[in-house]
Amino acid sequence: MDIRQLVKTWFDKWEEGDFLNLPVAEHFEHTSPFGTISGKQAYLDLVKANEDKFLGYRFEIHDAIYDGQKACIRYTAIQ
Repeated sequence: MDIRQLVKTWFDKWEEGDFLNLPVAEHFEHTSPFGTISGKQAYLDLVKANEDKFLGYRFEIHDAIYDGQKACIRYTAIQ
């Protein structure tokens, strides 16, 4: 799966509430204004413990930068 399709799948899974099937590698790192979470299991555990805060959003994608296997996406989450 190329990086653009990976990003699309990521946002689709979130909108569906299907976070357990996010395309996440074991060495995954998620960085946000709230900090960095390292590792697939740590990330999924955090989401599971806070489902009421993480689920139920739709996303408006404003723009994206793709570079090889990296992406930076600017979006608005709407609940």
